[in-house]
Amino acid sequence: ALETTATFLSEAKGGQPGGSWVINSPTITSAKFWPGTLGRTANHAMVIARLIDGDGVDHGIHNFLVPLRSMDNHKLLPGVKTGDIGPKIGYNNMDNGFARFDNVVI
Repeated sequence: ALETTATFLSEAKGGQPGGSWVINSPTITSAKFWPGTLGRTANHAMVIARLIDGDGVDHGIHNFLVPLRSMDNHKLLPGVKTGDIGPKIGYNNMDNGFARFDNVVI
């Protein structure tokens, strides 16, 4: 089952104006593995997550465009952890990576 969640946080409950989504991958099995350029290069990722509304109701699987790195200095944003998954037979020039999210607000 998909473990990554995107939980809606309304402005009234501390979210940004208009509300925010909080992205979490709570376990090692919820990490995203193998996407190309994720390890060192990508600035954004399309993350598949379970949409949880402000009342805690699960609305199933949805896509979320999640910023990974600062557009100013390319450093990872708060709560984002990425890395390269290492050597791959015949495909070492691609930085296939992994990503985990800890309360990343979008």
